[in-house]
Amino acid sequence: MSNDQNFFQRIIALVDADPFQPFDLRTSDGRAYFVDSPDYFARSREGDVVTYYTPEDDRAVTIRVLQIVSLEVANRPAA
Repeated sequence: MSNDQNFFQRIIALVDADPFQPFDLRTSDGRAYFVDSPDYFARSREGDVVTYYTPEDDRAVTIRVLQIVSLEVANRPAA
């Protein structure tokens, strides 16, 4: 399994965790996305793209897994 697939599996483990714990997803361009519910997150079958839906305005942000540089479990309550 490639490193990209391992990283994708880590993302999926966070999204599918029970109980869910919010996490921050950071991209290579410095943007950070606070994923506070698995309902705001989608993934491609191929494992190369994720989509985050912003809870404020339901905007869809498509992110290539290769652009994700870090994941951090947040110390904040879930939605």
